Amino acid sequence: MNPIAWVQGLEGATLIAVICGLMFVEEIGVPLPFAPGDLVLAIGGIAIAGGRVNPSLLVASVTIAILGGAILGREIFALLGWERLMRVADPLHARKPLEHVSRLLQRGGWRAVFTARLIPGLRVHTTQVAGVSRMRRLTFLSGLVPATAVYIGAFVGLGAAFGRPILALIHEAEHQVLLAIALVVAVVVIFLLTRAPVRRALVSLQEAGWTGPLRFRLDSVEVVLILACLGLNFAGHAIAVAFNLPLFLDSTGTILAGVIAGPWVGGSVGFVSNLVGSNTIDPIAAPYGIVSFAVGFAAGLSRYLNWQRRPSGWVMLWLVCFLLAALMSTPINFLMNGGRTSVGFGGGVYAALKSFHLPNVIAALAGEAAVDFPDKLLTVVGALLIARGWQQPVATRAPIDLDLAEAFGRRRLPGLHLARGAVLAVSRLYRRNRAECSWRRARAAALE
Repeated sequence: MNPIAWVQGLEGATLIAVICGLMFVEEIGVPLPFAPGDLVLAIGGIAIAGGRVNPSLLVASVTIAILGGAILGREIFALLGWERLMRVADPLHARKPLEHVSRLLQRGGWRAVFTARLIPGLRVHTTQVAGVSRMRRLTFLSGLVPATAVYIGAFVGLGAAFGRPILALIHEAEHQVLLAIALVVAVVVIFLLTRAPVRRALVSLQEAGWTGPLRFRLDSVEVVLILACLGLNFAGHAIAVAFNLPLFLDSTGTILAGVIAGPWVGGSVGFVSNLVGSNTIDPIAAPYGIVSFAVGFAAGLSRYLNWQRRPSGWVMLWLVCFLLAALMSTPINFLMNGGRTSVGFGGGVYAALKSFHLPNVIAALAGEAAVDFPDKLLTVVGALLIARGWQQPVATRAPIDLDLAEAFGRRRLPGLHLARGAVLAVSRLYRRNRAECSWRRARAAALE
């Protein structure tokens, strides 16, 4: 019997109890290759989307199970010691990740705990190493608690976002086919018309030393980062909608992805988040995808100015994201809703200003700004707090690397170059997935 399929068939208190039990056992340090924690949490998110479980009860119970298991696991491994741990780890092929975590924790304290808990394959090993190295309990908890909050929000949100039946998504998206075709045509036309000036701008950026923003790099860690950021965006927006908050709360993952992984990843996370939201909790989110892309791209550029390292940079990033969101969303509000924002508070500001006979544009901009001003403050602060705790780990595999400057170059046709890059990227991901599956099968065989 497939354990994951069995868990998916449960509901209510039984499902919560099984999920908490699996997470608690894994956090203690018992390997569960047939039910990894990321997948188990995603199943919980799917159950929330299907109305089969109480969201608040699930999140609270899972949080207690993870924290309790990790704390108990640290105490157990403190008694076990490094040599005994290595004797158990060798047959399970776990020596290398344990040594990797050990190097991280020796350098970074609570921030290293936070980072390692969010790296795929290192979460439980962090508890084990913290125990055998006898890390201070307060230091361990300081990294464990925020990492657990991000971890649960990301993967439960991810399951809720993508857990709806694919046929329903296709049915709801059918009316957007013509819009998608028109968008693709517009992108192609813009690409052809702007190739020459963009090429000159790229050359100027390269001469000024700004080569980083022109490259798209994606390693094994950042792939999981993208999924986690998508989950954070969905979870935040779902909370805002469920409690009727005067906020969007859908950009934390977008800004986080940009600051950590660069402008192209940040923009892509924002754009995809809106597409997912349009088919789940916010039917009119898709047209605002370009706004989210701009916010993520701007956050990615800010990393090259080191804004995340100083308070004035935090303020600058907040203001940039606020202005981009307000100025770009207002025209879309006119197209979608006569100038009103989708948030009730902003709509009230718009109606109040209209009663004073102010121009529609000013009323619409003020209504959108009234929501974006506090919203982007909260999301920027939240994303940068997470980013401060994140220490960029070394990728375990070679990254996907595409150079935008070459795509706009004279010697190669951009379409052929981008197609070649896409084929290479897919090929690399395929080889990585095969290697990962082989590793998991070997680990399961060793456990048997």
